[in-house]
Amino acid sequence: MSSQKLVRCELRRKGASEGQVRFVPLEIYGLWEHLMCSKHQFEVVTPRASLWLDMEDAPDAAYSMDQYERVTEVTAFVYSDRDEMFTRARRYFPSDEAEHLKKIFLSHYTSGEGRIQTQVHERQGIWIHREKALVTA
Repeated sequence: MSSQKLVRCELRRKGASEGQVRFVPLEIYGLWEHLMCSKHQFEVVTPRASLWLDMEDAPDAAYSMDQYERVTEVTAFVYSDRDEMFTRARRYFPSDEAEHLKKIFLSHYTSGEGRIQTQVHERQGIWIHREKALVTA
């Protein structure tokens, strides 16, 4: 069964009342939160950890609508000229915003003329709601 531990949180500009939902792998959450706060001056609020499950392994029919959120995994295999090999960059987006956010994500990996193109793969999944629990880095 394909799964990933993700933190669901809200990312917003300091002083703003509304933000955007983000899903971040638990293993890098502390570093990501520090970067968003210190470099980009965002606030990261209401973090909650749970599991992302691949839809092929965990069909949404097994859960009621209020027990999950649809989340799309986008993986880019990016060629590094420096290392002369591919590296993997993986992000998770709310499915209803995935197309828009995928364009922003991939813009960080634009291929120049004569470079090997980025290969992109997507998988549909669900993020399971759990009881509130504090996330510590």
